[in-house]
Amino acid sequence: MISSFFSKTKPINYLVLLIFLLVFYLINLFTVQVEIGNIILLISFLIAILLQVIGVQEIVRTRKITNPTSFSMLFFVLLCMAIPQVVNNKEVVFCNLFLMLSINRLLALKNLKQVKQKIFDATLWICVASIFDSWVLLFLIVVFLAVYVYGTKEFKNWLVPLVAITFFLLLMWAFLILTKNIGFLEEHYIFPISRNFSNDFIQNFSIKPFVYIVVVISLILIVFIKQGYQGVGRIVHLRLLLVYFLVAIITFIVQTVEANNYILILYSFFPAAVFATNFIETFKRKRLKELVLVICVLFPFVLLLVDIIK
Repeated sequence: MISSFFSKTKPINYLVLLIFLLVFYLINLFTVQVEIGNIILLISFLIAILLQVIGVQEIVRTRKITNPTSFSMLFFVLLCMAIPQVVNNKEVVFCNLFLMLSINRLLALKNLKQVKQKIFDATLWICVASIFDSWVLLFLIVVFLAVYVYGTKEFKNWLVPLVAITFFLLLMWAFLILTKNIGFLEEHYIFPISRNFSNDFIQNFSIKPFVYIVVVISLILIVFIKQGYQGVGRIVHLRLLLVYFLVAIITFIVQTVEANNYILILYSFFPAAVFATNFIETFKRKRLKELVLVICVLFPFVLLLVDIIK
C-alpha cells in the first residue's frame, strides 16, 4: 500500500507528508525542549522544513535523479522525524535550505546552459548559508567539482566561484558597516579544530548518527553497483551527490567534536534521501519493498517512544 501510494507524484502525496511531519512535530512539543513561547519563530522553522520537503521533490523531478515517484520526499520527511530537535535550531534549518538551493543549481549544470550564472548562484547560496554556519563553506568543494565535471572547456568557469565569493564579501562588508557590526566577519568565520580531536570525537559522538552514516554508505555502495551495471545516465548526478554527502558528514564531524550536536547531520539528508530512493527502486519484489517501507515509516516513532521512556 505504501509503495503504491508513493510510487506516484500527486498533490495528495505532498499533503499527506506535510501533515504527517506537522503532526509529528506537534507531538514532539511535549517531549523535547522547544521554545513554545516564541510561536512565530517556531512556525518559521516549520515553514523552512516544509519548503525543504517540497524542494526535495522538485529537485529530483526536474533533474531526473530518481524515477518519477514521491519516495525521495518520503525519506527526507522520515529522516527529519528521526531527529525532531531540529525544529528548535533555526541556524541549521535555514542553512540547509540555502544548501539545497545551491545543489539544485549545480545539478542543473548538466544541460550546459547558462553555466556561469548557475555556478555563480550556487556559490552565492553557499556563502549565504555560511552566515548561519561558517563550516558550510566546505561545500565549495562541491562547486569546484561540478565545474570540473560540467564546465572544464572554458577556463573562465573556474573563476566564477571566486567572483561570487568576492561579491558576497563586498555586500556583507557594506551591510556590516551600515549596521556598525564590522567585527562579525572576524568573530563568525573561525574554524576551530580541537587539539585532542580523536578523544573529543569519541566522547561526543553518539550512536544514532553513527548507525545512520553506516546505513547510508551501505546504500550508496549498492546504488552505485546497480546503477553502474545498468548504465543509467543519472550516474554523474549521483557522483556529485556522493561528494555532497561526504562533505556534509565532514562538516558534521568537525563540529560534533566541539559539542554533541548531531542536529547538524541534517545537511546530509537530501543526498541520503536520493540514494535511499534509488535503492528502493532496485527492488523487484513488491512485498519486499512494502516491508522495507513499513519499517522505515515505523522507525521514527520507535525512536520517539525510546526518547519518551528515557
